[in-house]
Amino acid sequence: MFSQKMILVVEDNSLNRTLLCQILASDYNVLEAENGQEALSLLKQYGEGISLILLDIIMPVMDGYTFLSIVKADPAYSSIPVIVTTQNDGESDEVAALSHGAADFVAKPYRPQIILHRVANIINLRETAAMINLIQYDRLTGLYSKEFFYQQVRKILLRNPDKKYDILCSDIENFKLINDVFGIPTGDRLLCGIAQLYQQEVKGKGICGRINSDQFVCLIERRWDYSNTYFINVVARVNELLDVQNIVMKWGIYSIQDHSLPVEQACDRALLAARSIKGQYGKYFAKYDDTLRNRLLKDQAITDSMESALDKNQFHIYLQPKYRIQDESLVGAEALVRWIHPEWGFQSPAEFIPLFEKNGFITKLDQFVWDRACAVLRDWDNKGLPPISVSVNVSRADIYNADLADILMKITRKYNLPPSRLHLEITESAYTENPRQIIDTVGRLRDLGFVIEMDDFGSGYSSLNMLNELPIDILKLDMKFIQNETAKPNSQGILQFIIDLARWMHLSVVAEGVETKEQLARLEEIGCDYVQGYYFAKPMPHKEFEALLAEQGASEPDEKKGGALRFLKELPAVLIADEDAAYRKEVVRAFQGRYRVKCVENCQQALAYIEDHPKLAAAVLSLTLSEPDGFSVLERVQRDKNLWNLPIIATAPADAELERKALELGADDYICKPHFPQSLLKRIQRAHNTVVNKERTRFFQDAAYKDYLTGVFNRRGLEAALDSLNKNDLPLAVYLFDLDNLKWCNDTFGHAEGDRILTWFGTVLREHTQEKDVISRIGGDEFVTIIRKMPSEELAQRKGQEICTTVQEISSRRGVEISCSAGVAIMQVGDTISQVLNRADKALYQAKNQKKGSCRLWKEETI
Repeated sequence: MFSQKMILVVEDNSLNRTLLCQILASDYNVLEAENGQEALSLLKQYGEGISLILLDIIMPVMDGYTFLSIVKADPAYSSIPVIVTTQNDGESDEVAALSHGAADFVAKPYRPQIILHRVANIINLRETAAMINLIQYDRLTGLYSKEFFYQQVRKILLRNPDKKYDILCSDIENFKLINDVFGIPTGDRLLCGIAQLYQQEVKGKGICGRINSDQFVCLIERRWDYSNTYFINVVARVNELLDVQNIVMKWGIYSIQDHSLPVEQACDRALLAARSIKGQYGKYFAKYDDTLRNRLLKDQAITDSMESALDKNQFHIYLQPKYRIQDESLVGAEALVRWIHPEWGFQSPAEFIPLFEKNGFITKLDQFVWDRACAVLRDWDNKGLPPISVSVNVSRADIYNADLADILMKITRKYNLPPSRLHLEITESAYTENPRQIIDTVGRLRDLGFVIEMDDFGSGYSSLNMLNELPIDILKLDMKFIQNETAKPNSQGILQFIIDLARWMHLSVVAEGVETKEQLARLEEIGCDYVQGYYFAKPMPHKEFEALLAEQGASEPDEKKGGALRFLKELPAVLIADEDAAYRKEVVRAFQGRYRVKCVENCQQALAYIEDHPKLAAAVLSLTLSEPDGFSVLERVQRDKNLWNLPIIATAPADAELERKALELGADDYICKPHFPQSLLKRIQRAHNTVVNKERTRFFQDAAYKDYLTGVFNRRGLEAALDSLNKNDLPLAVYLFDLDNLKWCNDTFGHAEGDRILTWFGTVLREHTQEKDVISRIGGDEFVTIIRKMPSEELAQRKGQEICTTVQEISSRRGVEISCSAGVAIMQVGDTISQVLNRADKALYQAKNQKKGSCRLWKEETI
């Protein structure tokens, strides 16, 4: 059982002090002091073991303001939060307390539930701040975490513009083999030993961090005598750490020339140098060289030119015609971007688009294309040409832009076009990255009248369940999928299935990349709606397309019904549920310019409005409403977790019992009638801030307990999850999964691809387990999964093999040969989790030795 937190009450009035102690005693250990001097003595005795101080201002010997000044000036105590107790709720007292460093204030006379709420919130915020400190360091080695290392390097370079620095990155060759052969604990000891060596080498000369499973990095002051001998000696020391021998490490060195270069790029350059000598005997380090430099210089030249190229109209839109199969009539186009540079000439989109997606310029370029596409549509309408639609690409970066809907609506209004004339193409793979956020964003665009196309369907991986949720109007089949499928008669049923699925979902289908008459005939046979491809026409400048449109005429496509919706940024909304019409009118007048106020006069209206508007800034609820009373609304909100973040201010005549009941049922505050509207406004602002703090707390808790890349638990999260397991969950199936060749993938395709695979594998594990099961990433490519109430060993092994097979099948379809192996052990009454994890580790070792990509069940007789 955890010990109670300690609170120091500083109050000269013995009656008030006793009352505060009684309020807090049930939840906290309470220390008492009569004045500031006595409180300082207790602080010296208990230090930061004190979680919070409740402080009166007017006291003999040493008053509250003096005490606050001393405490906040002392680093040993400055982080302890202080709540000031005041004689009234006056603004001057509040400002004075906060200016002296108080975290909050409460007015006398004391209200027990208010005191307890405030104390709990402030302590929680302090613990969250401490949690942030944990995130800054790698839990295994104690070195800086990757993100915090980058942050510290930026500060050092900014403070020392004239100093010369080098970035050194190291990589252990075949580190996974050490984990596989000797076990993860041995691998962890090796990593900790290397971390200590780094700290010894850079002490006083730089800083170091861990940026990946077995990759370490340091920033050190420039030295000129790097030699193989130095690194050979370091490797020899590494080999002395364990009984393991023949550990090989490679170092990459990047000498920082430009302090404004992003730290991430500097580290990437050092890693590129290290990878350039992997597998080369006798070479232990390499500096970032001209070959690597030239590759990046080309990227940099493109980056440097992109803004001016946009300003100088070097980017042009090309339009690829889209035809209806039924009558081969021209019905639309896809807008594509082309770059014609005055010196470099025609630039392939394959060269600059991926770079723009990485550096974020793609959002500006996309907006340029959207604007030009709408401009040519308006021009054609003015010339009397048929009103076709144009499809434009919406990149992943655009999706995460909170102003996306505003930007698109502004463009369509600029050219007086209905949104349905602009089709928005979003790739299938984008939907799988963060499906809920993208579904919400795209759904909003669709509600505004835009037509949504899922681009490259068939190139990624979508579950049928997710496809059913997606807010789309058109499926656009991937070009390679069309070419491959129509070339294989034995697999043509797949294409027919997709067309039938689209019909069932009331979606139109566009096939791109149609190059032959045979492909067109096949698509017509199975009922595809539209096509585009070289069989009809290549992408062309918009003037050529205009001539084609004028010459051939066009059939007006079926447009999505519904016009543009007016989208306004509005003030936050507050609900006033009160039976008194005069009260409601007074609040509306007082809140004008600060909130939009919705007034209702009974509980049924209040509940209906809350359910339709769960994002209210606050609800002010009269507890004396009739048929039924206000408590029914509180109970309903408590039952719906979607409404838990809605701040509710309860109002009623002064009544201690009503106040107690309201706070117990989840009200965030209680205000007695009659009261000033300004007082109510202050309560609403305070309640809103509390909700924000709660959300921030949850954010940092997620950051501390979850793996930032995959979203599953990290090691700290796994330990916390294990504490929640009990005998009712037994038997447990404990799996240890390992991605067999991720390191090869990182070295071959880069860490971005490796990170994508790790994220995807986390999704696979979630899809094959239940919500209450435990999933954790415990190493670079090692995952622990614990499934509760596993009926039998046979089913446990079958489940593990199912996951391994799914990984292999999907990765093969994606063209990346990734497999995973698994070991599983069953935990029964009397077993410890460490014992079972060790058994699963042995089973995993057997699986990898016998057949990679398989799942092995631990059995005592086979070990």
